[in-house]
Amino acid sequence: MSNNEFHQRRLSATPRGVGVMCNFFAQSAENATLKDVEGNEYIDFAAGIAVLNTGHRHPDLVAAVEQQLQQFTHT
Repeated sequence: MSNNEFHQRRLSATPRGVGVMCNFFAQSAENATLKDVEGNEYIDFAAGIAVLNTGHRHPDLVAAVEQQLQQFTHT
């Protein structure tokens, strides 16, 4: 689906009071780069404002999470 198709879908399913900061829909992200559903890349200048001060999918954090998951038990 294109950004426009996702936008139309969002309009039909989301209340008008919900705001959107950008006009594209992210497919993936790594470090400070976002890639949208059409393959365009953007530098994410806003992520550090909230909780992403290490960037998207920082390799050290991914490794730490993977290590913890290896120790996971479900009882």
